[in-house]
Amino acid sequence: MYTVKKIDKKTANEIIPKIHYSKKLGIFWEGFALYENDKIIGVVCYGQPSASIQKHCFLERNFRLYELTRLVVDGGKKNAASFLISHSLKMLSQQPCAVISYADSSHGHAGIVYQSTNWIYTGGTVSHDHLYIIDGVLMHPTSVQDKFKITSVKKWAKDNNIQTIKPDIKHRYFYFIGNKKQKKEMISKLKYKIIKEYPKCEKKMYNQKYCVEEALCQGKLIFKEKDIL
Repeated sequence: MYTVKKIDKKTANEIIPKIHYSKKLGIFWEGFALYENDKIIGVVCYGQPSASIQKHCFLERNFRLYELTRLVVDGGKKNAASFLISHSLKMLSQQPCAVISYADSSHGHAGIVYQSTNWIYTGGTVSHDHLYIIDGVLMHPTSVQDKFKITSVKKWAKDNNIQTIKPDIKHRYFYFIGNKKQKKEMISKLKYKIIKEYPKCEKKMYNQKYCVEEALCQGKLIFKEKDIL
């Protein structure tokens, strides 16, 4: 039996960095945990979208816009991710609202869980020109900027002969929460074209080799093989 409960930032921060491929929590507004009996088997977090998304994705907006920023679920649990997402969306504190999320194709994701929970697909996007390979590690330009305390990443990379590669696209999805009239009105203000056909990818597990056992909340978090979605 699955249940979904709200969690605070402290609890989310004890879980997400150990499991999610980004290794960090990110901006946090609200978080929810999926429980099976007394054990946490998944976590989803919602936060603030980027300033450019807030400004440009709607013609006008008088409703809250969330971003689904992190999702980790035990890959061995059937329908766990879709259960967690669908129930947590209903529990968001500010409604009506819209939620945006991305599926990163560079990690083999097409957004299968968003497709199974009827999100609106608006195509792929690339938020930056290049990724940077530093000491064998692939880094986002923002991470490079933060780590090396530089203002112009492109110039710094060129001056230091840093190898770059073109990033893969991120598939962009929206979900709208409200009554029928509210959802219709929010969708009508969306600037992006709605694409009826979802992107496809091979359905497979994206396992990470972790074994985390933390005494948290009502029981223990136990992920022996994670499906990072």
